[in-house]
Amino acid sequence: MHRSVSLLLALVLLTGCGSRRHHGERGAALTGPRQTTIQFLGRGCFRITSSVGLTVLIDPFNPSKTSSAVKAGSVPADVVFVTHEDDTANFTDMASGSPQIFRSTMAVGINRASGLAVRGVRTSSDKIGDTAHLNIAFVWSMDGIRFCHLGAIADPVNLSESINIGNVDVLFMRVDGGFDQAKQRITLERLRPKIIIPISYSGGVGGSFRMPTVRVRSTFTLTREQLPTTPTVFLP
Repeated sequence: MHRSVSLLLALVLLTGCGSRRHHGERGAALTGPRQTTIQFLGRGCFRITSSVGLTVLIDPFNPSKTSSAVKAGSVPADVVFVTHEDDTANFTDMASGSPQIFRSTMAVGINRASGLAVRGVRTSSDKIGDTAHLNIAFVWSMDGIRFCHLGAIADPVNLSESINIGNVDVLFMRVDGGFDQAKQRITLERLRPKIIIPISYSGGVGGSFRMPTVRVRSTFTLTREQLPTTPTVFLP
């Protein structure tokens, strides 16, 4: 009897130690620096990773159609967003693992993926009903920072779209395809981003924004505290 009680006490102590150790490790992960890592992979494609390791891949392109060094199945991702359906944005085989995929044809509204809340907002098109021209803007938050990737939108966001998108901290915004300064200005006034990251589905990233510009590396980090008070272009 005495031996049985001793064994039971030993098991309780071991279990308690294991629980405290697991709780401590998890607590350390949650209390670390809240910074999001942004990696530019080319064209309109970005890989965005939160401080807890959740990774979103946006608009993966077909590397066989470009001179990119990125290979199929080479980019780890938990979630993939496809804003529109062509090979500059819908090559989901770029991702490795088994990510949850949100395509432009069925991503409207609020969804959840790996604990991440994401809103898909359909943008206007002059060819309604043509799947090849459907475009979804994706909005989500990481580490206290609100992101929006507008995809291949060629016109300013209208009032209804801007209400659904809301104000954002970081805006990925197309600068090719006739998206001129007047259209840029309307979109920026309606969404009021703190950081604008220009994207181009035809190749290099550029733009003609008349506002402060910061050149960043292809991979850089952001924290809530680092967000500029004046709208600033971050040019990869």
